Parts: sequence; structure tokens; C-alpha cells
Amino acid sequence: MKKTILILILLFASQFIKSQDFTKFTLSGYVDTYYAWDDDKNGNPIRQFSSTVPYREEFRLNIAQVSLKYNDTKVHGALTLHYGDIPSVNWPVNQQFVQEAYAGFSPSKNLWIDAGYFLTHIGAEGVLPKGNFFNTLALATYYEPFYQSGVRVSYEFSPKVYGSLHLLNGYNVFADNNKNKSFGLTLGVKPAKNLEIIYNNLVGNEISFGSEGKTRMYNNLVFKFSPSSKVDFLLGADVAFQERSSLTDSAASATMFSGLAGIKYKISKKVSASIRGEIFNDKDGFLSGAFTDAAGNQTGLKAFGVTFGIEVRPVENAYFRIESRYLSADKDQKIFTEEKNSRIEANTSIGIEF
Repeated sequence: MKKTILILILLFASQFIKSQDFTKFTLSGYVDTYYAWDDDKNGNPIRQFSSTVPYREEFRLNIAQVSLKYNDTKVHGALTLHYGDIPSVNWPVNQQFVQEAYAGFSPSKNLWIDAGYFLTHIGAEGVLPKGNFFNTLALATYYEPFYQSGVRVSYEFSPKVYGSLHLLNGYNVFADNNKNKSFGLTLGVKPAKNLEIIYNNLVGNEISFGSEGKTRMYNNLVFKFSPSSKVDFLLGADVAFQERSSLTDSAASATMFSGLAGIKYKISKKVSASIRGEIFNDKDGFLSGAFTDAAGNQTGLKAFGVTFGIEVRPVENAYFRIESRYLSADKDQKIFTEEKNSRIEANTSIGIEF
């Protein structure tokens, strides 16, 4: 009986394979390894505010991933599996190996409806180092959602205007954490060949079961500008509100704002240099968490930072990076070891896409 079932499965699989047009499938991979250091010797091997290159003073695997995508005129889908420090530090344990998994169809021209697991639609920087100027993420990106699950409806109005609507389980969750859903929007405009402006948002009750619900509205604005073939600018600004979350007035809304500005300059065909400035102000701590500062006040994180890096690409699909970052919190926020409010860090990495 088992042999009969096995034969039937093999026959079905062979017929399925024969019926497929494999030109519609795309298989790709990505590997990134790193070494990181900082002067915050707090005894924890995982560095604060580090969702990428998170472990200090070890040679580590940032990520190894493989992606299979299917694209046809009316249906498409994607599955990305990953392993390494990025998923182990940031993804939920029971869904740690799935980065993206979705399927969708096109009911009419330029309109797609997708459902499943996605990377976030919010942020000037991406979750993965390969698409960013730097290995590290700015604090603004660190506190943005990384992943989401739900339904996405996207439409291309013209070659210069596109948008999408998102119905999601919540902010940076796969499984729902309450009875409510969250709603998101993306609207992108390309007024010129070298300029792109994107607005994203996410609105919903992000408080877990067992606590009183509080609506959060997260707004994200992104500017990408390349005035020449040698220079790329990236600007990101976030403003978020959460009702009844102020530390000084429990009936008042809390506000968070953050931003980043980056410039990448191509010194030669294979070498580029980048610099990034960042700010983060979550004075009520509804994203970063509230703590008592040196002055005895309850507060959330307020910080700024500067990052400088060099990237060498011996070939188009591979890179070597070295970078350094200075991160400083408010003078009374002694969040690092030895009662310091600042940290110096450095990292180097090698990555390849295939």
C-alpha cells in the first residue's frame, strides 16, 4: 500500500513539474556575515538597539536566506526562508524561519491582492543590510515594525504614482495580539526619474489582550533623491501618536518623532562612502519603554547618532563594509555601562546575493 501511494505521489509530482513554465519562477539567495564591537560592556552578548549585527566581539552569521518567487500575468507568490542572527533576535520563535510567504492575484490591470506574511511597508531603511547604506539600522528604523501579516491591495495608477492598502493583525506581529485589526496605507510618487517620495502609515489598537486598548497612529515619510550617478540621498521622518499614553497626564496622547538623513557617495565604480545622522525622541516611552533617568524622572528614550561607513563591491552582487557609529542619549539617560549616556561602536561585514 505504501509503495502504491509513493508511486502515485511521484507520478502526480512529475506531471505537475511537466505542466509548469519554470521561466515564471525565480530562485535567489543572500548571505551576510559580520563582526561587531562596541564599548558598552554590559555583560549581555546582544548589543542594545541592534537588530542587525547584534552580537559583539564574535564572528557571526547575520542572515542566510533563500527566496522562491512565482510571477504570472494573473497570479504571483513568494516564499523566503531565512536563518541567522537577524531572524533569531527579531522574529517570533515559533515563526523564526519564515521571512515572507504570500500569494496573490490580479483581478484587473495594475491591481494586485495579496495575503500572507510580508516585510513591513514602513521605513526609509529596509530590514536587511543589502538594500541599505549601512549594516546598522537607525533608531527610527529599529522601533518601526519589521514584519506584518494580513492582506495587501496594491495599485499602480501610472508609472509615476502607486499605492497600497493594508489590513493587518497589528504592529510588528504575525499572530494577532488583540481582537482588533490595524490599517495601513502607502502612497508613492516619482515626480522625476531621480526622485521618489513615499508616505506610509499604520493605525490600530496595538495593546495586547488583558489591557485597555489604545489607538496608535504611525506616520512615515521617505525621500529618495539621486542628483547624479555618484550621489544618493535618503531622508526619513516618523511621527507617531498613541492615545492615553502620556507619562505626565494619563488622559493625554503621547507623541514620538524620529528621523534619519543619509548620503552615499560613489568614490569609484567599486568603492563608496556613506554618512548618516539620526534622531529619536519618545519622551513618553510608548515605543522604547519608560525608565527612571539620573534626575529621577520617568521618561522614554531621547537620542541622536552619527554613522560613517565605507563599502567595497568587488563585483555587483557582493560587498565588503566597514563602519563606525556614535550613539548618544539625553544627558540624564545613563543607559550604557559605567553610567554613560553614549556609546561608540564599529562593525564589518561581507555579503553576497545570488
